Amino acid sequence: MMKQSFLFLLCLAAVAAVLCSAGCVTTDAPAGAVVVTQTNGDAFTLDHPAERIVLMNSNAAEMLYVMGAADRVVGVSQSIADHAELGPLFVHAVSVGKWDVPDIETISSLAPDVVIAFSTSKPLNADAIEAAGIPICYIDCYKPTTMPADVAALGVLTGNSGKAEEFVAFYNGVMDAAANATAPVSFSPSVYCEGYTDYSGQAKGSGMDLLIEHAGGRNVLTQEMGATSPKVSPEWLIAENPDVMIKVLSVKSMENAADQYAAFTGRSGFSHLDAVSENRTYMIRNDIAYGPRTFAGAVAVAKMLHPEAAAHLSVRAVLDEYNTRFGLNVSAGEVVYPAFA
Repeated sequence: MMKQSFLFLLCLAAVAAVLCSAGCVTTDAPAGAVVVTQTNGDAFTLDHPAERIVLMNSNAAEMLYVMGAADRVVGVSQSIADHAELGPLFVHAVSVGKWDVPDIETISSLAPDVVIAFSTSKPLNADAIEAAGIPICYIDCYKPTTMPADVAALGVLTGNSGKAEEFVAFYNGVMDAAANATAPVSFSPSVYCEGYTDYSGQAKGSGMDLLIEHAGGRNVLTQEMGATSPKVSPEWLIAENPDVMIKVLSVKSMENAADQYAAFTGRSGFSHLDAVSENRTYMIRNDIAYGPRTFAGAVAVAKMLHPEAAAHLSVRAVLDEYNTRFGLNVSAGEVVYPAFA
């Protein structure tokens, strides 16, 4: 039932993507204007397709490159400029400072048509940016349930709907393959997923929770626990004794995955957990756990939860196809530890 509800949500997202790719133009929009649905559901109108863009959102940055709109980006946050993979894609863009508090004067000097930022983490000075006459469009490209619609909205916003639709078809195809592989399995393993901080769980509604549900797992952290990243106690976790444990690591931390793994599984009392004693504990890199590459995360989580049913799937193969089809060179190195057989 959980997986069916997820697939239902994904279908709704796909429908939203089709609507957005059709333009989402309302009857009261001026001629030549584009209207898209932001991640939070609000409409956003621009007088014409965006020609000059400032990016606060690294996920949207990757998607704009994928759809061939990187040349329209005139400004980026410093975090995008410093990003090992994304920075080289926008070498001609000017840094506008911190993603959460960008420099308004620098943004104004670039005369952008629009600033694209996270819906879930808006710039702290968003009101001042808008007061300066600079429109902000909030598109996340973060969770699998909203990814197709978000990408379609970016396609409409930039006049690149064709390439956006190509990515959405690829994304949905991989997501479907992961779901179909695990669908025949009646057993739903219990799963504990932890974020970057010790005992910071990934509860209902979080990005990793959606991947767990998609793969036919049961998250031990329920909606009733409140925030999507609640703190849990060691005693509670040991009492839950999940079948599978997953910890999200940053790209930098994954370089020392073996040490991170040893520290995680070596916590006091963890040797008695089934997930540890049966070698069903994993590290996953954040760039496939969240954002545009969650199609690879879906494959990875399917293999963690149902290794036999998903044995024919390959995380590396879908990332290689992504690189080949869209002209990227992302996710070098291991994205999962221990590596799948």
